[in-house]
Amino acid sequence: MERKNIYFVSDFHFGLESAEKERIKEDKAVRFLQSIAADAKRVVLLGDIFDFWWEYKAVIPKGFVRFQAQIADMVRQGIIVDYFVGNHDLWQNDYFAKELGVNIYRKKYQAFVFDEKTFVLGHGDGLDPMDIGYKIMDAVFSARISRWLFSLLPSSAAIGIARYFSRKNRRRHKKYDTHDYKEKEPMYIFCQNYLKQSHADFFVFGHRHIKNVLPVGKSSLYVNTGAWIEQSPYAVWDGKDLKLNSF
Repeated sequence: MERKNIYFVSDFHFGLESAEKERIKEDKAVRFLQSIAADAKRVVLLGDIFDFWWEYKAVIPKGFVRFQAQIADMVRQGIIVDYFVGNHDLWQNDYFAKELGVNIYRKKYQAFVFDEKTFVLGHGDGLDPMDIGYKIMDAVFSARISRWLFSLLPSSAAIGIARYFSRKNRRRHKKYDTHDYKEKEPMYIFCQNYLKQSHADFFVFGHRHIKNVLPVGKSSLYVNTGAWIEQSPYAVWDGKDLKLNSF
């Protein structure tokens, strides 16, 4: 089978629930990756793959080795795997790059050209210019001094703090989810503003936990892959069309 498809998926939030529920979620994610391995030439992980991720110098968080092994096997087969860090897993260091062969992207968004079409990709956080509170929080968490201070904490304390901020961030998310998904949607507005400065055929983001496909501008498309933790959605580009499916 020809490898021509590009897959986009986000927001697994591994580690969010009980060990039993997380094993079910991980097994389903692995089955999904196995199901696309034959025709995938690229897989783009659009952030928040983990509900919390932290790398000490020689230690990584426990669990989800089956998912990691599947990613490593796909890279071994020649499939390109990209990982845009999200607001929950922004403390990615070099483990996925060095051990699994994954390309790590830390920018809020980046443009790619696939099959002569321009794709603007990212997790989707931080695109609202009016959300000053988030921008301050993001700057603090991204600062080197913050990472250094956090590295001094014992792992049990560090994970406890991380889970607190994860729950707080999730409650904050819910305030937005009843808003109209066009005029008031920060990512939709970002796409409109981007098109005023540069061309893009497709915008693909996660973060919002609301899957959707919306026309933007004269001929562009905004796709949100939603959250795997809710309906197992993913987007796929087959060289001609970009579609949003569920596994």
